[in-house]
Amino acid sequence: MGFLKSLGVKRKDKSAAAAASAAAANAERYAPSPSNPRYTLSGYAGRQVDWTVKLPVPVLTRIFSFVCPHAQDMSYESCERSAEEDACMLCDLRDLSYCVRVCRRWRKTAVPVLYQSIRIDAVHYCEREEILAERRKRRSFLNRNAEPEDTARARVRLLCRTLRDDTLGLGSLVLLVKTPYMTRETCKGDLARIVAVAPNLRYADFPDGFFTGDATCATLRQEVEQRCLDLRKMSYSHGAEKALEDVAGGYLWHNLEVLELSGLVTDPTTVRFALGALRKLHTLHVKDMPSFSDEIFEPNQQFPPFPHLSTLHLENTPAVTIRAMQALLADPATARALTHLSLTTTAVHPSDIHLILSGAPALRHFSITELVSTPFPHTHIPPLQSRSLRTMHYEITAAPGASYTAGTAAYYSYLTTSLLAAGLPNLHKLYVRDSAFPESLIEFAPPRPQFAAESPPNPFLNNNRPLSTASSVYGSPPTAPVGSFNRTLSPMGAGPPGSPPSNPQARPRPQPRGPVGLSRELEVYTKSLDELEWNFARVEPARQPGRRGSMTALRPVSAYGLEAAGGRMSGSWGAGGVRRSVVVGNGFGGFLAVPVDEAGGATRRGSVGGSVTSGGSVSDAGGEWPVMGRGNKRESHYDIWR
Repeated sequence: MGFLKSLGVKRKDKSAAAAASAAAANAERYAPSPSNPRYTLSGYAGRQVDWTVKLPVPVLTRIFSFVCPHAQDMSYESCERSAEEDACMLCDLRDLSYCVRVCRRWRKTAVPVLYQSIRIDAVHYCEREEILAERRKRRSFLNRNAEPEDTARARVRLLCRTLRDDTLGLGSLVLLVKTPYMTRETCKGDLARIVAVAPNLRYADFPDGFFTGDATCATLRQEVEQRCLDLRKMSYSHGAEKALEDVAGGYLWHNLEVLELSGLVTDPTTVRFALGALRKLHTLHVKDMPSFSDEIFEPNQQFPPFPHLSTLHLENTPAVTIRAMQALLADPATARALTHLSLTTTAVHPSDIHLILSGAPALRHFSITELVSTPFPHTHIPPLQSRSLRTMHYEITAAPGASYTAGTAAYYSYLTTSLLAAGLPNLHKLYVRDSAFPESLIEFAPPRPQFAAESPPNPFLNNNRPLSTASSVYGSPPTAPVGSFNRTLSPMGAGPPGSPPSNPQARPRPQPRGPVGLSRELEVYTKSLDELEWNFARVEPARQPGRRGSMTALRPVSAYGLEAAGGRMSGSWGAGGVRRSVVVGNGFGGFLAVPVDEAGGATRRGSVGGSVTSGGSVSDAGGEWPVMGRGNKRESHYDIWR
């Protein structure tokens, strides 16, 4: 015993001596320096002030929202569609959780930000995932290649335990819960337990069986219907007709804002009662419903009023005609609220679009996608006119069995006429399924330039009247009707507008009906039937009267790397032996060679004025951005999307 006690005393003495020596070393290390009093302990003590105490709560909440940006995501989109680019959501969530543990004041402010919009991700979208994946495989010293666990499912279980075991009311703070697809399909029980303690839930990613009336999701549906009465988005697919009848009865979810109907086989009266019960509904998506007809939109005293929609998407609803759109826009409140309208494979003919645009004064986005099998009507149809339209999808294609006379040329000529008549002055983006459409906007017959000389005398006309100059005759828009594309315009009249012609045999010149040409720059996206991606072309209006517009395509920049022998090349060669070449379209299907201006102007980042290091970065005193080298490229063999 004495021997052991003596050993213990010696160990204690050694540990005490080591602690004393470490304390002395620290005291000597952090002792005040008379030569440099700036880095003294008193100087540091004077700067240890918590300036966040003086910040108001809204400012501190705003700071926490920048720490974890996805915590402010209040959109009703799924986990896959609402993912942020160039960000790791799990790392941001971890940083915000660290802020909660700093002090009580931060915890009181950061907890609502942390729990209002919960997002569960399966993996880290950064380099940390490789490290964690290796650690998960090493379960023990002997087992170094174990099966990795389902991290997303483990996180859902931890969230469920936290919300159910909490006594401070964290469940009432949860507004949105977003989970990956496989997680919500395999964790139905955990989702039901989370929903049971979240009475203020507005949106959650539910499994597909929840929207089709699957028996495996019956418990989850019961919990949602009993506890979550403030849902804002709901979908009903084929098999959920009985659930839609409960909504039509007016017992569920009076605050729904977004409703999606897909493949339902139900009576139009049931759909109308369900829509009438949702007074706060502003977005409606209908897909693959042949029974969705004009009867739903027509006013009827026996039905509840139709909600004032701001977004309406109809896809594969062949029973919807122009009568439904007119009945919808007959309500002034709905006409002022409607901003997005999409019609895909409906009974609305493209020749009736002018009725929709004229009745929707606030429409900003319009889309129509149709397969036409009949020619464009030859009757007089007014051009498209809308001062609020910003984006338009005009995707008209010919049906497979359509005849030659039922082509799409007349349909796109009608659109060209409307654009050149300045009927859509604020249109910024246009999507068409005709690859040659941009050329049709600039190939109309241009008027004679203002700088042209006077016309020679015509011996067959009255030579006593003064010759008209080009500025007086050709200063106005062309005399041909809008959209006629007459390439042989010739001046036949003279004098001021409205005066009769001097020659009685001459044909009177018709007065222009309005401005001709584009009023602003237009971005045209084209795609033919055999193309997969959209092609871009920018059509600019005429900058001077008497000139026609121009069309320029994108400027693709080629950066095909060629190693320079002997170091860095000059001239048309950039940093690291990379050749710079620019190809510019001339607006007529060809290209122009544009030389790179090395002298003067703004230098490109990482090209001129910098030195290339061995790691592949550019060092420059002018503040050039570093270029990622090959040594910094991540080469991972892990599937981060699993």
